[in-house]
Amino acid sequence: MLHIILLLLKILGLFVLIVLGLILSVFLLVLLVPVRYRAEGSYYGKVKGHARFSWLLHILTVTVSYEKDLTMAVRLFGFRILKPKKLEAELEEAKDIMVQTMEIREPEALREVKEEIREKPKGQLPPPKEETKHGKKPGLCLWLSRLKRKVLRVLSKLKFFFHRIYDTLKAVKEKKTELCAWVSDKDNQKTVKLFFKQAKKLIRHILPRRGKGNITFGFDDPYLTGQVLTYASVIYPLCHKHLNLYPVFDRNVFTAEGTFRGRVRLGTVLLIGIRMLLDKNFRLLLKRWLR
Repeated sequence: MLHIILLLLKILGLFVLIVLGLILSVFLLVLLVPVRYRAEGSYYGKVKGHARFSWLLHILTVTVSYEKDLTMAVRLFGFRILKPKKLEAELEEAKDIMVQTMEIREPEALREVKEEIREKPKGQLPPPKEETKHGKKPGLCLWLSRLKRKVLRVLSKLKFFFHRIYDTLKAVKEKKTELCAWVSDKDNQKTVKLFFKQAKKLIRHILPRRGKGNITFGFDDPYLTGQVLTYASVIYPLCHKHLNLYPVFDRNVFTAEGTFRGRVRLGTVLLIGIRMLLDKNFRLLLKRWLR
């Protein structure tokens, strides 16, 4: 009898170990096996694009394409589990349903108003107009009271407007003082440096590893083209290997095309997030921001 109990406990222990091993294996696969993506698209007056996301030797594949309509399809082990769906068509259907609902509700409201009008007793005449003690008719007094209310309303709006300007200027001054104090703090400076460092790592990890893209842009005003080029130069060093920019200074134009490949590993993204959460000052700032 004791041997049977020990055998059952051994089998149960092996079963628990197998289940834990499977859970650990799936967890490691999710963390370490990257999600690979491939995207290609162009814009020459019309947007066209196609993107595919795959995981673990194409066990799970998601395909999204756009050409007149946005469609999406999902495959698991090669079998289609989600047929291509026109997402824009679903959005249009939802909008039509909302419009129809509003059209149905509006007549009902009108009916309630009509019923209230019908329920009022007929034959009642308004009270006869009487003169006031000073010999003025009620119509003149009513007009004067309305004029007084309008003047007071305008004055109150002006007062509120000036108070709002004063509060805004005061808030800007206080925010400026708070911002200067926040920037001058050494802990905050370390947190900002850490944040930009980890953000740079995250962007480099997400950006495509292969591919090439071309963007041609320009405006009628050469100064505006130069400004856009200046702003683009901030992030261009991170993607200059895969993206070519061609500014045009004498006409208004925008065209784009490209094909890119890359991968995103969830474990890397999780490590970057953990590295930020280990910073005590960042946790305090995050709590304040969430409040």
